[in-house]
Amino acid sequence: MSLLDAATSQSTRKKSSTHVTINNRTYRKLDCIGRGGSSRVYRIMADNFKIFAMKRVNLEDADAAAIAGYKGEIDLLTRLANVSRVIRLFDYEINDEKGTLTMMMELGESDFNKILNEQIKGEEAKMDVTFTRHYWKEMLECVAAVHEHGIVHSDLKPANFLLVKGQLKLIDFGIANAIQDNTVNVYRENQIGTPNYMSPESLICQNVSVGADGQQQKEIKLGRPSDVWSLGCILYQMTYGQPPFAHIQQHMQRILAIPNPKVEISFPARGIGGAVVPFGLIKTLRRCLSREISLRPTIKELLSDQDPFLNPVSISTDMLGRVIGNVVSYCRRREEKMRNEGEIGESSKTCLPTDEEMRGWPTAFYEKLRQAGLEGTAW
Repeated sequence: MSLLDAATSQSTRKKSSTHVTINNRTYRKLDCIGRGGSSRVYRIMADNFKIFAMKRVNLEDADAAAIAGYKGEIDLLTRLANVSRVIRLFDYEINDEKGTLTMMMELGESDFNKILNEQIKGEEAKMDVTFTRHYWKEMLECVAAVHEHGIVHSDLKPANFLLVKGQLKLIDFGIANAIQDNTVNVYRENQIGTPNYMSPESLICQNVSVGADGQQQKEIKLGRPSDVWSLGCILYQMTYGQPPFAHIQQHMQRILAIPNPKVEISFPARGIGGAVVPFGLIKTLRRCLSREISLRPTIKELLSDQDPFLNPVSISTDMLGRVIGNVVSYCRRREEKMRNEGEIGESSKTCLPTDEEMRGWPTAFYEKLRQAGLEGTAW
């Protein structure tokens, strides 16, 4: 017996406005939890009290491109059914008579956009490196999962990551595309996405072909690096409070600025609330937000042990002590040579520390770092 069979019965109960039917299975409609364009998302409950999300789309109000996107999303979610980092599609139904598409999916607690806004928009908000590092890794693992299956999401933004039982999952594959065998890119005929997170290449037509009707068709080439750019924009928002081009108010100017190499992206040393931004985080941001596609890291590289933000280089107290000892030893030899050559008087008092003084320096240094970290003045 499938999960749906266990959760529902093919009931003949009288239909009412509080009940919905998907492929002859009846559910109780609880409340509307989201809406946008021609679609609404409801919370529904099965006979065994399991709760699901139901997305209902009015296809009569949707254009051909939108309908193709919805059907493409069903195909991709079916293909990714066993990928734990992708929202699960349990059932769907296309009702040609009513002109509706109904999708029953896994229910999450919150999308990441709400979580992020609560974190960065409070009166005393301050960039939290631990929060940023944790959810950055979560998003990377989500995108890595779909990239491994040859899928470019093409519309990565905070709202398209859903928190499900403490783990982020990817949602909204309406404009995602599968990469064809033996290629590294997908091709689109138009610009689709959310401007604040769109990559430079998603805004530039790179190929022109002739369609069946003899008309020229412009194509936009996208690959996995396009998703890396979008992730970089989210990381930038987590660090500085808004995506890199959000300060440009005029919509068209913002779109033109994204692919323009003359418009530099700023990477301040301090982030939200004046918190110091770790050097490794700035380095990762610069790599992800490179307009040169070949210079952007892969998701695998961003998750590797060598990544400067997820795995910052640390130095032990013993190693720090040896470094300090070597520096002081060099300074002592230099001072002795200067005394022997008469550059320093024999009676001059040395300013160099004793061995006893140096022993306590490494521990004291790390204690100061810890205190500064608590105060948000260092990392």
